[in-house]
Amino acid sequence: MGEFVVIETFASVAIIGRITEIRLPERDRLTVEPEREGGETQANPIGVIRLLGSVDLEAIRSSRGISDVPRIGDYIYLAHPDFIRLAIVATKAGTNSVALGHLSGAPESKVSLPLSSIFGRHCAILGSTGGGKSWSTMKLIEAIAARGGKAIVIDPTGEYQTIGDRADHVFLGGQRKGDGDKRRFVSFPHHHLSEMDLFAILQPSPGVQAPKLREAIASLKLLALEPELADEDGYLIKENRVKKPVNAAMLKHDGSIRAPSAKFDVRRLSQQILKECVQLNAYEKGAADYRRWGGLHEISVSSCITLCMRVESNVGSQTLGAVFNPAEYMEDLTEVIHTFTAHPDKRVLRVSMEYLSFENSTREIVVNAIGRFLLAKAREDTYQAIPLVVILDEAHQFLSKSVGDENNRVFLDAFGLVAKEGRKYGLTCVLATQRPRDIPEDVLSQVGMFVVHRLINERDQAVVVNASGVLDVSSAAFLPNLRDGEALLIGTNSIMPLPVTMDPPARPPKLSANVDATWLSR
Repeated sequence: MGEFVVIETFASVAIIGRITEIRLPERDRLTVEPEREGGETQANPIGVIRLLGSVDLEAIRSSRGISDVPRIGDYIYLAHPDFIRLAIVATKAGTNSVALGHLSGAPESKVSLPLSSIFGRHCAILGSTGGGKSWSTMKLIEAIAARGGKAIVIDPTGEYQTIGDRADHVFLGGQRKGDGDKRRFVSFPHHHLSEMDLFAILQPSPGVQAPKLREAIASLKLLALEPELADEDGYLIKENRVKKPVNAAMLKHDGSIRAPSAKFDVRRLSQQILKECVQLNAYEKGAADYRRWGGLHEISVSSCITLCMRVESNVGSQTLGAVFNPAEYMEDLTEVIHTFTAHPDKRVLRVSMEYLSFENSTREIVVNAIGRFLLAKAREDTYQAIPLVVILDEAHQFLSKSVGDENNRVFLDAFGLVAKEGRKYGLTCVLATQRPRDIPEDVLSQVGMFVVHRLINERDQAVVVNASGVLDVSSAAFLPNLRDGEALLIGTNSIMPLPVTMDPPARPPKLSANVDATWLSR
């Protein structure tokens, strides 16, 4: 079961197949039962072979489909591992190739793939816990670094710290432990988040709180552009003030205020919300004065108290300091990324998320904002000269889900958009996950190379079958039985999955460094 075979035809074409079933006809079942009296018995077992593709033996070229139908009497041979490797991969190892491992059961048959076939149309590394997913991810990171590419690793758990000096390491959030701590702690300031991102974190109610929060943010952005409009405490006062100067400034700076990453002082946000709670118009002698705002609107003030408390709680949270108190950190992550991509000698940037809190879905929102930032830079042709690979570990946490309450939902779609349109801008991604069923099928359909380790869940298997276009249900039946470190390589141009035992990386990830000692001894 599972062996690859070659059917020889008369047209210089070999047909590759795989044994998917072996059975005995009903009439032969009794002949294999033990008998008291000896005697020769002859059984005629039937093998079912799934035909996978054809190989032109003269041109040494493989293709999907069957060009010549097998006839009765054609010979069937057990396929040599080297024949399978060359028929499927159809490339020779070169300077731009990555040595991934060897064919399962054939250590002498090494498997190498060119970088273009792995990263050209995105890559997905799938597998249950303990199957070797992290090892394969590290293997590809090392390959990018060794061949002069550039990669950004989004590391949610910190397990890829073993890359060591091959990468620049930055930590989003966290606190320095003494003067001897040389780690680079960086921020992702709140002004890089969209309005809906902030709403998902702060959760204003739709009635009064949401409009006042929106007005307060706009007022603080205006003060960052025209600080002379502020009072002595740094706030924009509207109570009983003339509207014209503020409205004129708003119109003048409308583009800058609406621009992505427009700066504002979030420490003043809660008080500015209260200062937005004014009457729409002033009243004098019973008549409305449309030129001025009125006095404080007490009902609005009382309605916004709970929102102000949430703002103060988030802004003052130590675990969210990387977002709401960026002054504590010397570097902005977006500037770090810009410096990294512009430097000709830097290869890998690891962004550790282990210190960033999950509070109010902040981690998911920030990672989504990072993906949005990278795609925006890609659309500016920043990565055309030197393509950039973004490696997203635990991808199921950051894709195909919405965060926030029912009134302030944010759909995490940034890396889905990277998968759909990033390739034409020189931006590709590697999605590593143990839950393929949580990755949108329209995202997986953009993937050109699958590295599939052991998958036990039937829904996970079905997702891979639907997305790959090569793997079928009979082949997926072998996925639960893959050993540690064994994977199926499925490329969009392959005629069938290639079973490979992956070579271990030079520096195994932290969490699995001591798990598979037997793998290292292979």
